[in-house]
Amino acid sequence: SGAQKYEKSSLTPGMAEEQLRKLTIAMEKERLYTNKDLSLSRLALELKIPSHHLSQIINENVGSNFYDYINSRRINEAQRLLIDPTLSNRSIASIGFDVGFNSLSAFNAAFRKFAGKTPSEFRKSSSV
Repeated sequence: SGAQKYEKSSLTPGMAEEQLRKLTIAMEKERLYTNKDLSLSRLALELKIPSHHLSQIINENVGSNFYDYINSRRINEAQRLLIDPTLSNRSIASIGFDVGFNSLSAFNAAFRKFAGKTPSEFRKSSSV
């Protein structure tokens, strides 16, 4: 399983902690997940972390793969935007593009996966 998968890794717990902190800052402060062309290798380059280490950090600390990790960040942001009353006239598609999706269908699919409903159902259920 996970432990065996990485037993030959050169990533030490101290390095992993430092790199996880870099990743978290990049996501929360710089919102790198909104880049629609973001890939594991591009993020690794940006953070100056070897991509196999980045993949390992996400798998071990977040318990998901790179794309699920990025998409869950995007969906969290989308939920925040969808319930913002000042953005109620913004289209669902434009919010999807803003948080980093390339298409409305990809946005809808990811949103349903992480939120259990479509963006429009979510928006309706949260407006009073």
